[in-house]
Amino acid sequence: MLAAGAALISEDTAGDRASVTASESAPPRGRTVEVPRTVEVHCTPMGIDVPVASVQSRVDGLHIRVHNTQAIPTTLVVESDRWSSGEIVLDPGVHAVRQPVPPGQLTIGCSIDGVMQRRRVDLVDPGGHYTEPALDCEEDDAVVLRDLPVAPVTQDIVVAARAALDDHLAGGSGDVLVTAVRGYRAQRLGDATADPVVQVSRDGGVVAFVHVRGEDGAPHPPWTTVSEAEVCRSALRDPTAVGGVGDTGGDPRTGTTGAGDADPAGAGAGPQA
Repeated sequence: MLAAGAALISEDTAGDRASVTASESAPPRGRTVEVPRTVEVHCTPMGIDVPVASVQSRVDGLHIRVHNTQAIPTTLVVESDRWSSGEIVLDPGVHAVRQPVPPGQLTIGCSIDGVMQRRRVDLVDPGGHYTEPALDCEEDDAVVLRDLPVAPVTQDIVVAARAALDDHLAGGSGDVLVTAVRGYRAQRLGDATADPVVQVSRDGGVVAFVHVRGEDGAPHPPWTTVSEAEVCRSALRDPTAVGGVGDTGGDPRTGTTGAGDADPAGAGAGPQA
């Protein structure tokens, strides 16, 4: 169960470990323990049990070990005010799940006999693994293109992003690098998310974040559409033509926290089991 009361988080002089001081209501009183680098989530017939209040991030995000001791599959959900994993279905047994959720307060839930139960966990980042993603252009040089078709339909999210942007980027998309959104330094493709998104770079600068969707807006392949692409205007084939399919809106330079990266871990979104 979560420790009752507030917990004090501190960083040691080496800067690579964190500790949490248990609250006065959590025995033994005043005991200092190391914050784990993996959060254990027990989905049991009696309910959900998350025995820690805080967990450290790693270079590729939050690591979760799910123990589903029910006789039926459970649905895992990880959420914060800036992230949603979507529903991750896990069979009975032990499963490792990776989530590139930004540091902060989040909830982890699993279904118990069909009913979702949630617990709060604080994700801390004493190692400084996370950096807020942003485009490498000024705010007034960023635009949003919407509802770009992916043709042909593909199972590969990197291919999908290239195809959707090819007619819009100056010089096409053949020379761009499509990778994970570098919130975490080692963020990878294949992590379950309700918002599959990749980062597009050219000549070492981030020029676009591309949100890719499947049929009927599904967050999984086959990929059919780019619902939204946040792009530096200077990277566009015609920087003045942003009407119709594309429009401006909000602040497209920040707040992109989805997953993706051209690595062997996979080209779609799905649970790591």
